[in-house]
Amino acid sequence: MLPLLEQLLTIPSPTFHEQEKVKFLRDWTGKNLRGAEILEHKDSLIISLPKKAGRPHVVLVGHSDVVPAWFPVRHEGDRLHGPGGSDMLGAVAAFMDVVAQHQDAIGCNISLLIYSREEGTPIHDNGLYDLIQFMPEWFKTVDLAVVGEPTDNTVQIGCCGSLHLRVKVKGLACHSARPWNGSNALYKALPFIQAMSELAPVKHRVFGCDFFDVLQITEERCEPGRTSLPGWWEANVNFRYAPVRGPQEAFDHATGFINGLKVPDLEVSLIDDAPSGKVIETPLFTRAVELLAAPVEAKQAWTDVAQLSALGVPCFNFGPGLTSQAHKADEFILKSDCLKYRVLLEKLLLSL
Repeated sequence: MLPLLEQLLTIPSPTFHEQEKVKFLRDWTGKNLRGAEILEHKDSLIISLPKKAGRPHVVLVGHSDVVPAWFPVRHEGDRLHGPGGSDMLGAVAAFMDVVAQHQDAIGCNISLLIYSREEGTPIHDNGLYDLIQFMPEWFKTVDLAVVGEPTDNTVQIGCCGSLHLRVKVKGLACHSARPWNGSNALYKALPFIQAMSELAPVKHRVFGCDFFDVLQITEERCEPGRTSLPGWWEANVNFRYAPVRGPQEAFDHATGFINGLKVPDLEVSLIDDAPSGKVIETPLFTRAVELLAAPVEAKQAWTDVAQLSALGVPCFNFGPGLTSQAHKADEFILKSDCLKYRVLLEKLLLSL
């Protein structure tokens, strides 16, 4: 799989510019997968092997776009440097290699779903979201999905939701030489900032794993002016919430805490929300986790497991990429991790 991964890494695919990599995937399918059906929509592909009656449908899910600017692939010992190696082309290469080598021996119905526009896009631009809108009936056929996000070769179940709020505190602008003529919005916001800084994560136990609710200020700004008191201060507040909460409960919890601080002239409003990913336990899900025999952890972040579980699809995150390398400018993946992952994936697909 390493030569295939190196080929993928040499093809630039920043978000919204995945077309060359998609062409490579189409051409590779035609040469390596006999009788495969390709469904394509907006630079996203679903590649399915011929169906086997009465067998479960397992989908291997990955995205084709990467975050780092393109740079030449290079080897440094066990490290393979290339944009998107860990997030998440290592998993995509393993999907392709195992399916191509064992297409006759795999007992389940298998599809590769490689979608575009995953990185940093709002949900309506996300390639998986587009596929769900375009062919909702297809997803009803899926019995299990394996999402190849970087997990350090662990199985990471579910995912946290990600709620963004705008918090604004109003003051009264005036000349900085005469502050008694106004009210500094930044100073008025200090009790809110202090209370947020003292918040501790809240643990929830799901499927034997610990998820954490985390409420944090991630961006802030105030009315500009070197010689003026700011008339307003505002911040982005990000609530990462465990999959024990739905979107409305998460919104009510976060806004309830903020409004409960009783900061004068504070307003809070919703920016956007990506719901958490539920853990859907089925015999096939449990069997897959047992077969992999890898450590099971919580996904303390958001992934497209959320979109799949919202459709009732049992799924989990499992990839060879290093979580610490995701989005790094000089991103790398460990070749030994790739080879270990390939063995585990092979065992899974040949045993289901």
